[in-house]
Amino acid sequence: MILACLWLCSVHAQRPDSIKTDSLRKRALRGDSMRTDSVSPGTAKKKQPIKLKTVTIRGQKPLIEQRVDGIAFNVESLPAIAGSDASDVLRKVPMVSVDQNGGLSVRGSSNVRVLIDGKPSDIYASSVADALRAIRGESIVRVEVITNPSASYDAEGADAVINIITRKIRDDATNGNISGMAGIRSDNIEGDIQTRNGRFFLNSDALYQKYRNRNGSVLQRTADNLMRVQQNETKQSGDYFYGGISLLYSLDTLNTFDLGYRARRSPNTTIKMSDNYGTDQEIQQYLFQRNMETRDKNNGNSYNIGFTGTSKDKHIEYAVLGMYAPFKGASDYGLDQIGQNPYRENFFSSTTYDDYIIQRDYTQVFTDNWKLEAGAKVSAKNAKSESLFDVYDFDSGSYQRDAQRSNDFTYQNRVYAAYANTSVKIGKWGLSGGLRYEKTELDVVFKNQRVDIPSFHNLAPQILFNRMVNDKTSIKLSYTMKLQRPYISYLNPTVVTSDSLTIQYGNPKLEPELTNRYQLSYSVNGAKLFRDFVLFFNDNRNTIENIRRPLGNGVFESTWKNVGKNQRLGLSATFNWKPASALSLGAGLTAQYVWLESGMLGISNKGLMRQLNLNGSYKLPRGFSIDFYGFFDTKKLQLQGYRTGWKFYNMTINKKTKDERLNMSLRVETFLKPHTYIDEVTTSADYNQRMSYRYQNQDIRFIISYKIGRKEIKTPKIRSAEAE
Repeated sequence: MILACLWLCSVHAQRPDSIKTDSLRKRALRGDSMRTDSVSPGTAKKKQPIKLKTVTIRGQKPLIEQRVDGIAFNVESLPAIAGSDASDVLRKVPMVSVDQNGGLSVRGSSNVRVLIDGKPSDIYASSVADALRAIRGESIVRVEVITNPSASYDAEGADAVINIITRKIRDDATNGNISGMAGIRSDNIEGDIQTRNGRFFLNSDALYQKYRNRNGSVLQRTADNLMRVQQNETKQSGDYFYGGISLLYSLDTLNTFDLGYRARRSPNTTIKMSDNYGTDQEIQQYLFQRNMETRDKNNGNSYNIGFTGTSKDKHIEYAVLGMYAPFKGASDYGLDQIGQNPYRENFFSSTTYDDYIIQRDYTQVFTDNWKLEAGAKVSAKNAKSESLFDVYDFDSGSYQRDAQRSNDFTYQNRVYAAYANTSVKIGKWGLSGGLRYEKTELDVVFKNQRVDIPSFHNLAPQILFNRMVNDKTSIKLSYTMKLQRPYISYLNPTVVTSDSLTIQYGNPKLEPELTNRYQLSYSVNGAKLFRDFVLFFNDNRNTIENIRRPLGNGVFESTWKNVGKNQRLGLSATFNWKPASALSLGAGLTAQYVWLESGMLGISNKGLMRQLNLNGSYKLPRGFSIDFYGFFDTKKLQLQGYRTGWKFYNMTINKKTKDERLNMSLRVETFLKPHTYIDEVTTSADYNQRMSYRYQNQDIRFIISYKIGRKEIKTPKIRSAEAE
């Protein structure tokens, strides 16, 4: 600003009709607000105040920055949308696809690990989709997409890592934001506040949401020349709350402590009405109606603590991290079957989880071109579930405990990990290689009987070759081995018969999936156009598949088994074009040919799957902007069938006031049709099944947000669980 004032004053002094003195220019440089007017001879000079206009010079980062292991996407280069969340922001990020439910995939893989400011998304919610909805879009500064994760990341679910960096304020100050949303399917109110005072930095946020949905489905199942038809109508309503607080304390410029606590609550109620029909020899008859009301309560908390230190020469960084996340859940339903074979049942279950993480990381930078990383991590999950079933006895007029189905299930998981990783740069060549060792110990008890499950030992190598053709173009070749442990719901052997046509239970002897992933990529990051092309091959020979088999009378048994071989050869192309500062366009296309096979079951499936996403943002005058996103995929193959494709799209009109404090938006989703219809087809030699779903995806939302304060706090660099 001082240089701008100097230039303005010097230009003005050269005009012949202006009388400027050296002292005036000196006062202007000092910021004095006095000037001398031209006067007639013999008249005293008058001094009058003058206001100097503030000149603000803003530098904008490029939208996309290339990294050796991926890219960084600078969200601040795009217009902020009121009421947006992290899902909306990720829909603009190259190489990332987000479906209608918030599910993520990167370059065709859904094994994506999400971090928020370096911390695992589990702190925010039990699912990634819920965690993304908990992060306000306007608070996100940058998104790092790590397409080639090093050995410092967990071997589980990490074909790619997404790290979402949120906004911080810079100096000693306090600011925040409050917003509210009203829509057809949900309403919410949320706010956040952050403050810095000397060495202390405090941040807190909270959201409360009410939601409601009405969906439906029709199941048609044919087996043994008998057809069963089930028509379902479902109404769901619930509340969702999350909130948290974090505190950072800087001992000095090199050492930082951080503490954090988060809580989430999500009670909901689902009412389902099911009409069942039977067809025998082309004669259809009504069988019964089943009504069920399910109530769920999920309460989660998380506590984290960490210390990050850096040597004075900045060549060594070390961190000690810890997290504890207890969870309590309860679910119950009442079931009433009317018509043929009247039946009533009550069900109650309680579940507790205790998750622990202790992690130690060390980084040594030897030169600008050589870095070494090493560390160790211990994580543990203790889960306990109790299920009680009461069946109504019409003779006695009371409920009786079903001892055969009632049970308790205890699951303990211990993972011990150690890793070492190094990266070297020689001229235009770069090499990153590492090895991660993970030992998994499982302990399962079902109905007071221990289930014998062996420990798993896995070595997960990672190697990446990078060649910089020039300062904008790079070629990368990589190999990684990743694993996916079975979800606890896949392991729990409790028999659930809430669906009259399906008997479902888990398999505690499931082993983790192992996937070898090979990638060859070519990226060009031009001034206005970013292009990324990837050829990949995934080889999974221990796939966990949901297996169904008929039991007679139209009833099926459903469980999970390690029976599959899953191989995928694909090509992914991503484009991001910014032809002008006000316009940004993006597109991503992934096509992959899939081979699915089970030698145990003697079945196979193969075919081509495609996925397309489009996005665009345009800044209009007077603070207006328009935003668009579309997600389209084709048939998704499964071992025993397929699922038809999704079509999801939205458009947002946004208005921001001149001082950027007030932000308003109107958003419409899947506005061309009131419902989305999806078919899931399952076939085998013994049966044929088609489940047709009707989803209420159409929505209209009005959001308003107000910003309190405008300063930014620059927080110290810290290491968090799962951080690189």
